[in-house]
Amino acid sequence: MSGSRPKYTIGFVAAAKQDVASLDGSIKKRLKKTLTDKLAVDPEGYGTPLRGDFAGYWKHEFASHQVVYRIYADKRLIVICAVGKRQGEHVSDVYRRLEAVVKSGKLAEQILTVLKGLGKTEAPK
Repeated sequence: MSGSRPKYTIGFVAAAKQDVASLDGSIKKRLKKTLTDKLAVDPEGYGTPLRGDFAGYWKHEFASHQVVYRIYADKRLIVICAVGKRQGEHVSDVYRRLEAVVKSGKLAEQILTVLKGLGKTEAPK
């Protein structure tokens, strides 16, 4: 177990849950360790902010994969939006999938579902 205690809760949008379901066991194990030991402790310190169309999102690379997420500091929440390979022709796949979910409006709906799952959190008015 890491010496630092998690400061953030980790949530997954439905699209990211599908991404994780397709990973093999060893990568899932590495992802879990990355989330609990790094991103839940210091998401900005371990992540890289994205630019352009993905401004407001962050990425963290682990093993041969990367995780794309949003930070909701006021709620102490990290929302995992996509997980995918970061090598070869696969590097853009995670961004293409994320872009499709963003453009469909489904990502916003999925993030809202995660926020509502926190219990007392209300949708912005």
